[in-house]
Amino acid sequence: MMTALGSKQDILTAMKRVYRYQAQNQTRSVVRRSGKTRFIKDTDWERGVFWSCVSAAWLATDDTEYLDGVMNYTLHTGFRTGPNDRFADDHICCQAYLDVYPVVNQPEALEPTIKALDVMVNTPEQGRKDWWWCDSLFMAPPSFAALTQVTGETKYLDYMNTAFWDSVDHLKDPETGLFYRDYRYIPDGKGSELREANGEKVFWSRGIGWVLAAVPRLMARMPEDYAERERYLALFTDLAAEVIKYQQVDGFWRTSLLDPLSYPAKESSATALFVYGLAWGIKQGLLDAETYLPVVEKAWAALQTCIHDNGMIGWVQLPAFNPRDVQFEHNIDYGAGAFLLAATAVAELVN
Repeated sequence: MMTALGSKQDILTAMKRVYRYQAQNQTRSVVRRSGKTRFIKDTDWERGVFWSCVSAAWLATDDTEYLDGVMNYTLHTGFRTGPNDRFADDHICCQAYLDVYPVVNQPEALEPTIKALDVMVNTPEQGRKDWWWCDSLFMAPPSFAALTQVTGETKYLDYMNTAFWDSVDHLKDPETGLFYRDYRYIPDGKGSELREANGEKVFWSRGIGWVLAAVPRLMARMPEDYAERERYLALFTDLAAEVIKYQQVDGFWRTSLLDPLSYPAKESSATALFVYGLAWGIKQGLLDAETYLPVVEKAWAALQTCIHDNGMIGWVQLPAFNPRDVQFEHNIDYGAGAFLLAATAVAELVN
């Protein structure tokens, strides 16, 4: 496929620069809106997303530098999940563990993941109760699918499938097909939901990016003959058709899809997640290249402008649950992870 994405080697070089910087400069803390500092543990989602995306880079390239990084990460965590039961953010690290499990091949390495996910499988709740915010659909479900893939136990995939669609039914806006970040933004008929400054519904780009990116992550871990597979692909293609409407002329998406002027700064993490999903969809033949490839080309070129001279990726919106301002100096682990995912999919596209 002839594209304006550059050579595969150029893509892999950018990917390695971003990886090396972030691996050597892991984010140590974030400042909450209250002004208090929160220190980031290795099992926190910011770090877990990064290393799960590094494991994706290893699987896509067979480059042992990425594998070595993930293996070092597992030594730090001891294959532990985060400390909170039923909390999706504490399950993202399992995706890295399960990706490298065939290399480790020690049953005790699975035990913390099995213990954490069994809490949910053995005492099921509605998906909208556990996965009540849209980011969670990226953080947890692929871990359940991967655990079925590794153990052969279908209960994890089946539990995930039921919970996933209950969460989707709760968070998906029937009017636009976009996803609300959480209950605070869902119209309640009384006008008490949070709205954008221009009066529009709040559709936060990174939250929706997590949802789009979740589907390729699930498809890689789900049997090709799984009965519900086509349902995920339909959600993916519908969401892809909607999100491309909001790409701005410079190739980026803004933090707010429906009120881009409120926060006009470019934003790299959502843009990278959209690139990952769209490039994967083109490669799989799910998305029409004539329509979607120019979107990916423009966005990939835009992402290159986010990389500082030292390899640090900037313009990453810091931890949040809604649209906010972004600066070129803003960098955090999951932003680099999202870029690695985008690079893997773009490299596959030009391959």
